[in-house]
Amino acid sequence: MLKVQGIETWYGAIQALKGVSLEVKQGEIVALLGANGAGKSTTIKTITGMLKPAKGTIEFLGQEITSREVEDIAEAGIACVPEGRHIFPGLSVIDNLMLGTTPRKNPSKADLDRDLERVFHLFPILQEFRDRLGWQLSGGQQQMLAIGRGLMSAAKLLLLDEPSLGLAPVLVQEVFKVIKQINKTGTTILLVEQNARMALLIANRGYVLETGKMSLTDTAANLLANEDMKAHYLGAHAHVKEARQRRLNERPSA
Repeated sequence: MLKVQGIETWYGAIQALKGVSLEVKQGEIVALLGANGAGKSTTIKTITGMLKPAKGTIEFLGQEITSREVEDIAEAGIACVPEGRHIFPGLSVIDNLMLGTTPRKNPSKADLDRDLERVFHLFPILQEFRDRLGWQLSGGQQQMLAIGRGLMSAAKLLLLDEPSLGLAPVLVQEVFKVIKQINKTGTTILLVEQNARMALLIANRGYVLETGKMSLTDTAANLLANEDMKAHYLGAHAHVKEARQRRLNERPSA
């Protein structure tokens, strides 16, 4: 569905992406992982046309979109839920959601009602708060609204940029559960996350960015088991716990 080949993106004199390549196949959840400043959000902005690469190509559904404008890429079927949510605080929940339909060409009322019902099924709180203004929502509710707005575009590919950022652990679990549900209903997802463990638990495959370059790519299961991933991205707690379990398994039985 999406094929990124050798993109190099610059911010003035600073090179942010250094030959980044990745693929997303239809029906997948693909995780793009890495530390702060690795180039994850820059990759998303380049795919969506907000930044233009100096080199490389981007194809979506077999068509090159490298030099297309943001609106054209959105109309082609790519939606982005940006880092930081960026909802419209002075607009109601329902108005924020309907703004997500902007890339669609003359959708019928029946189609819009169906997609709105899908969003409300995933996030019942949004239906309850449909007339509240964006600024009146909690951080978790704003994240739900941002994802719902992305879904209202009826995109074929949904780019999620740090959806768990700033959320309490219980809300992180809920958001990832919903991401999996969205994927099961037919939406392909490229998931940018610092929470590598949570992302890999729902992803099919993963890529790891380090200072603008791809350093690792594999299935999600293999990345979860990878020693370098455990040491640098999956948290010391998990690594220590597994080491402790290995020592227990190696003890001679009484």
